[in-house]
Amino acid sequence: MLNSIESTAYLGLGSNLGDGKTTLQDGWQALGAIEGVVLDGLSSPYMTAPVDMTSQHWFTNAVGRLKVSLEPLQLLQAMFEVEASFGRTRDEKVFGYQDRSLDLDLLYFSEVKMDTPELVLPHPRIGERLFVLVPFAELEPDFKDFACGTSIKEMIQRLDDSFDSLSRKKQEIIHGSWNA
Repeated sequence: MLNSIESTAYLGLGSNLGDGKTTLQDGWQALGAIEGVVLDGLSSPYMTAPVDMTSQHWFTNAVGRLKVSLEPLQLLQAMFEVEASFGRTRDEKVFGYQDRSLDLDLLYFSEVKMDTPELVLPHPRIGERLFVLVPFAELEPDFKDFACGTSIKEMIQRLDDSFDSLSRKKQEIIHGSWNA
């Protein structure tokens, strides 16, 4: 059922197979072609080393903002369909993260809190990933996580501090440009 009230959704976009920048731009446009979805802002692309997985392929990542008249699970289903149209497969028999042509993660959906087998909102690992936090801070510098009251900038600082204390491996991230 379509919701007449417009909601704001934030997505993480990633790709580590093929031409990541082109894939993210094309995936972003495919999202905008969905009925009930309006593209409202996209960060710069960032090149990032894989996190919590073994791969020889770096990722291209970005964060996007959408205005939607869909419910969260409807948007999630549409995101899965866009991923599949870009060749994304999900092998349930393989444990852990896998290389992927296009990965779309629903980070926030207005101020919805949700914990179902299909979807957890806000995304539970936002604060652990520079590849999400840094482009998010570019797109929304004053954003504050409504669930924990922490700003994106504070999350970045906490994560950086955890790298400095050697409790976590430093995450490599390089700012890019859509035009270069």
